Amino acid sequence: MMIALALSALVILPTQIEVAEGKVTAADLVGESAVTLGDVRRMRAIGLGAAPAAGQVRRINGAYLRRLLRAAKVTDVRVPAQLELIGQSETISAADQIGAITAYLKERLGKDGQIKSVTAFQNVTDFKVPPGARIASVAPVGQNPFRARSSFKLEVRRRGQLVARRYPQVLIEGQAKAYVVRQTISARQKIKTDDFSIETLPLSRVSHQALGRFRLAGMLASRRLSVGRVLSRGDLKSPPVVHRGQRVRMELRQDGVSVTTAGEALADAAVGQQVTVRNLSSGRRLQAWVRGPGLVEVTP
Repeated sequence: MMIALALSALVILPTQIEVAEGKVTAADLVGESAVTLGDVRRMRAIGLGAAPAAGQVRRINGAYLRRLLRAAKVTDVRVPAQLELIGQSETISAADQIGAITAYLKERLGKDGQIKSVTAFQNVTDFKVPPGARIASVAPVGQNPFRARSSFKLEVRRRGQLVARRYPQVLIEGQAKAYVVRQTISARQKIKTDDFSIETLPLSRVSHQALGRFRLAGMLASRRLSVGRVLSRGDLKSPPVVHRGQRVRMELRQDGVSVTTAGEALADAAVGQQVTVRNLSSGRRLQAWVRGPGLVEVTP
């Protein structure tokens, strides 16, 4: 809070005064050591409404305040023609925002790559927040946070309460290791170890689904994959462990009881996929989840 100037017994209020959040009284405008205890008590009874939000300004007419002080018999305070009350605040700088985004990207990327630089592009400016508020979370806008130009949502909280949201856009430079196709792979072809290599590429060429280590050898290509393509999880599908016409073991689990019977798969399916099966005893067609080679679980 800016302290009023005292000349002899006269207190001169500045034109701008920073005030803490909550209700403001005339006593908040004056350093209490600059006036008598009696004046302090009387000025505390003069309410001036709620403090403005952090960094915001509320103006008070000087003549209006002088009338209130005279009515309270406070005479040793000189009031300017107009006062500006400024909400007490701290600043979250552009550098703070860039730092939070950089830390998020490094943690998300882990050992699979390196962030070289993150620089401001749009909406990265200093802003005021209440004292004690901090950037609590960073999240990308969109699925891939590693694009050359990416936007992020920053949430600022204090004491667990949301204070502000910001959507800065930044330019990102970095590199990451990724799987690259070495020779053309046909759709539904099983991938072999010599079909791909691991290369270090600019982040702008690597989608979020291509980051990290994932199984390739033995998987099936979900589409035709050309030489030089950066492989992602969407390019792959698991090989079927249940085949059309195959005899399978059907398990029904309900209320802690497991019943097993024989069935026939009516389509190919991989682990975790749903498949239609026929109960060999009753001839009924049922929906089941593939749990392993030749094993399906029937939903009740």
